[in-house]
Amino acid sequence: MGDRPPIRRMVIDAAIPTKGVTIVDVARELYKVEGVKAVRITVDDVDVDVLGLAIVVEGENIDYREVEEALERVGGVVHSIDEVVVGEYIPQAGATT
Repeated sequence: MGDRPPIRRMVIDAAIPTKGVTIVDVARELYKVEGVKAVRITVDDVDVDVLGLAIVVEGENIDYREVEEALERVGGVVHSIDEVVVGEYIPQAGATT
């Protein structure tokens, strides 16, 4: 891996259309990304045409661009990346040492 430590976890704020795709479709597409070991999706906003999603992706050496492309394949869009964990393990939230 050289000087690029692996991405272990990402929390993404995203949106998908309300018609034609489900969060199950999104989760399955994200799970296909190399290195992804688990996906959790929570609907955090519902609009007439769009579902707002909080997506957690965990694994080993995840490629953000591949995750973004997987979302785009199902009609989704990334609003922001709200958390990233890089390194050999996933530290507990709030841990400072």
